[in-house]
Amino acid sequence: MMANAVVGSSVLPNPMVFSLLQNKSVPTTILFGPFRGAKLLLNPWLVQVLRHTDVVWDVGANDGYYTYGCAQAMGVARTQGTIVDFEPGLTDPELRSRLVEPSQWPQYRNKRFVFVPQLVGATCSETMTTLDAAYAQYPETHGRRSLVKVDVEGAELEVLAGAEQLLAAPHHWVVEVHGTHLLEPVLEYFRRAQRPVTVRDLQPHWLVGREQRTIPTVWVTTEVQDG
Repeated sequence: MMANAVVGSSVLPNPMVFSLLQNKSVPTTILFGPFRGAKLLLNPWLVQVLRHTDVVWDVGANDGYYTYGCAQAMGVARTQGTIVDFEPGLTDPELRSRLVEPSQWPQYRNKRFVFVPQLVGATCSETMTTLDAAYAQYPETHGRRSLVKVDVEGAELEVLAGAEQLLAAPHHWVVEVHGTHLLEPVLEYFRRAQRPVTVRDLQPHWLVGREQRTIPTVWVTTEVQDG
């Protein structure tokens, strides 16, 4: 299986993010920023999902490679959109600058970015919210198809416990599951929501090889139907 990279418009994306999702990849040229002109591989699973996506919920946004990759892909598809980033590290000025500053660049002028400096879990507190609570807070996202990406290094079950609204179709999910002990409980959430999913192993990247991980990791993705 060939590994794929999510394309970003300004910074080189993490090459492992969607390496496992499909057997084929789509070459895409970066149009802006220091890597302008470079060709990367945009994953077909993500392309197919973003074709029908209006809202991206990026749970564990880190420095934004997923956020801006999706924003760029949504732009290529000529769709406007909203991207909601959850990243508790936003309290750090350096990370906040790296994550937030690109949202002001002209290539993203038709996108709305929301940056939430909180964890996402099963309950709400001063430092934590749930996806259900966030969904209620932004009524403009209601009735619009969402893509939820979860990369929370072991807190996957807490995120899913607070996400009844977004677990329902037609919203799509990609969840990085950290540890084999979490896989079956994660799958149970999707079974209860009657959402067919695919479990995908991490595959080596064609250029840099296999990512070294101390914890076994797989991805769970909802199945996509055209239309």
